[in-house]
Amino acid sequence: MPVLRHLLLGIAAVSFSYALPTAAQPAQQNGRQIERVQAPSIADQELATYRFESFTLSSEDGKRHYKIEVGIPKRPAPATGFPVIYMLDGNAALTNIDTTDLTAMDALSPTVLVAIGYDINGSHDTTARAYDYTPPVFKDGVEQKEIEVRGRIGGGAAEFLELIETRIKPEVDLRAPTDHSRQTLWGHSYGGLFTLYTLFTRPELYQRYVAGDASLWWHDGFLVTDTFTHFDRSKALGKKIRLMEGGNRSKSRSASDSRAQWSAKDIVRDLQMDGVDISYENFSELHHGQMLRASLKPALRLAATPPQ
Repeated sequence: MPVLRHLLLGIAAVSFSYALPTAAQPAQQNGRQIERVQAPSIADQELATYRFESFTLSSEDGKRHYKIEVGIPKRPAPATGFPVIYMLDGNAALTNIDTTDLTAMDALSPTVLVAIGYDINGSHDTTARAYDYTPPVFKDGVEQKEIEVRGRIGGGAAEFLELIETRIKPEVDLRAPTDHSRQTLWGHSYGGLFTLYTLFTRPELYQRYVAGDASLWWHDGFLVTDTFTHFDRSKALGKKIRLMEGGNRSKSRSASDSRAQWSAKDIVRDLQMDGVDISYENFSELHHGQMLRASLKPALRLAATPPQ
């Protein structure tokens, strides 16, 4: 395992300059901050093992616009359907998947890839994801509206979770038969925050959760100090949960309340005490941006791994 990990780290470090820094450039589209991407994604290639379909939709209020790419194995589906991985920041995710990943997944279990992205010419719609991926905030039982962190409005995770369940998943199932007992959710940064929000509020929706460098610091660590403290740990039993961090981060970066001084490692330790199948890994050699690729690779393999 140490050899494999060092190999993965080497690949991530070398290829990161191709996948992110040289390709992503801040830009504006219709008043929104967009990070541009120049590199083609796996969905743009002719592949022996996968074909891709896409569809678009908009949020109920018409403010956010999504493009969902669905990678469907070119194999007969099992009787129970294909396992499936739902990936947040789908535009960026697809540029960090290569044919080696698809081959490795095919050897385990052909898996449907669902990249939930934004209908933009770029890797991230930073305005939209700041809303979609961050949890609603409550004070004295009342939801606080127009929560602003770092100049962006947040708090829309409950709405976005409903959109995935009621509009995205049914559309995916029309395109490829999926096994609802083998669903994985992956996210990085704010996407990692959303992944943990889903686990702590609707754990039954997925069987496997992978969060890379989750932004636990958001709104003084509200997800930990409020949502996690009310989480029924027994509902995580039987799940497989993997948390990863880079740069040897240890505590929430901007939390002023001492109760918010939690890291992903603390969450893992707390849940392990309750018998939850959850693990933590720190990639101290990698910075925050590189953790997108570093956490996505094992998530793909976890999604394809047959149940034991």
